[in-house]
Amino acid sequence: MQWKIIGIWACLLLAADSPKGDSSRMDLETMQGDWALESMVADGSPVPDDDAQCLFRTVKGDQYTVFHFEKEISKGSFKIDASKNPKTIDFYPGTTMDKTKAMAGIYALDKDTLKICYATPGKDRPKEFASKKDSSQTLAIWKREKK
Repeated sequence: MQWKIIGIWACLLLAADSPKGDSSRMDLETMQGDWALESMVADGSPVPDDDAQCLFRTVKGDQYTVFHFEKEISKGSFKIDASKNPKTIDFYPGTTMDKTKAMAGIYALDKDTLKICYATPGKDRPKEFASKKDSSQTLAIWKREKK
């Protein structure tokens, strides 16, 4: 009887955590590796391709590093929640986990394309994949680098 109760509790705990955990874990695994910026729109203004396409991102675990060609220009950590619609991502620049400095965003991911729309710290999370004038939002399209 005791094992039966423990088994039921274990199943309930796993079931309660699985949908969010599994989809977020799968997305995190898909995000791993090297990405090249294809295009970017910041606060409603398209970033020229020559400037955007010299940015690269490496994801290892829940850590990211952004490079301008080979020079590191920023790094930090992030958290994702694939159970939300749209899926959410929060970036924590540098070594901080301070929520007041987080950049709240949304993301869409397929095998080789990562679309992220995020707001500057302290601003509301975007509701759509768009960057309009004076929105304090950036829309970035990343493509997986082919090795």
